[in-house]
Amino acid sequence: MFGIAITLGHDKLNHAAAFAVLATIGYFAWPDHRAKLTVLLVLTAAAIEGLQGLQTIGRNRDAWDWAAGCVGMACGLQIANWTSNFAGALRYDKRRSL
Repeated sequence: MFGIAITLGHDKLNHAAAFAVLATIGYFAWPDHRAKLTVLLVLTAAAIEGLQGLQTIGRNRDAWDWAAGCVGMACGLQIANWTSNFAGALRYDKRRSL
């Protein structure tokens, strides 16, 4: 009732955005374990959908939500990779100019 809902207005976009953020944060938090991060996030998305299919929760399971989470994860990992490469290039240029 008093909660704050931050949403993009579309369920699949919400899933993709959430997993993009998780993947981006995880990329920098676990720089040496990116493969484990990827597996963990794929399994987390699958577990969320599996739990939503339980009758006690009253939500519907949707494989497209899982797919949207995986697409968001891939986008988040790519954005983090670009950011990391860009930051590394800036550091290299800064050292070179000194």
